[in-house]
Amino acid sequence: MMDLSNLPVRKNVTKKSKRVGRGIGSGKGVRCGYGNKGAQARSGRGKSIGFEGGQTPFFRRIPKFRGFKALDPNKSITITFSMIENSFESGDTIDLDILKEKGIVSAKAKGFKIVKTGKLTKSVTIIGKASETAKVEIENLGGKVEEV
Repeated sequence: MMDLSNLPVRKNVTKKSKRVGRGIGSGKGVRCGYGNKGAQARSGRGKSIGFEGGQTPFFRRIPKFRGFKALDPNKSITITFSMIENSFESGDTIDLDILKEKGIVSAKAKGFKIVKTGKLTKSVTIIGKASETAKVEIENLGGKVEEV
C-alpha cells in the first residue's frame, strides 16, 4: 500500500529559482533579463489581453451586434397536412391540447394554423385556424374546420 511513509525519494524535482539582479557576473544582473526599456521591462509588466502593439485591437475593429429579437408569444405554429397524415387517424378531432399531448407543438405554444403542404387523405375535425386552401381541402374530404 502506498502512503506518505513509503514514497520513493525523487531527486531534482524542484528547480532553484534564478537569482536576478545580483551583479553583471551572474548573467542576470542590471536589467534582470527584461531587456532595456519598454512595457515588458516595467513594473507590473505584461500587456492586457488583446493588446496588439498600439494597433486598434480586433475586438474594437469588428462591428458589435446590439439588441435581440424577442419571440412573438402570439405567433401561430404552422402545422402541415403531412404532419396530420402521419399523426392522426380518420375521424380524429385536432385542437391545441391534443397537438401538445402528441408533442407536435411545444407546451408553450399559444396557437396553430393548418396549411396545405403535403397530402391529406383522412377526414379530420380541426378546432383552430386553417388557411383558405387547407379549409377547402379538409371540407372536400368530409372534415370540418371550426375557427377559434
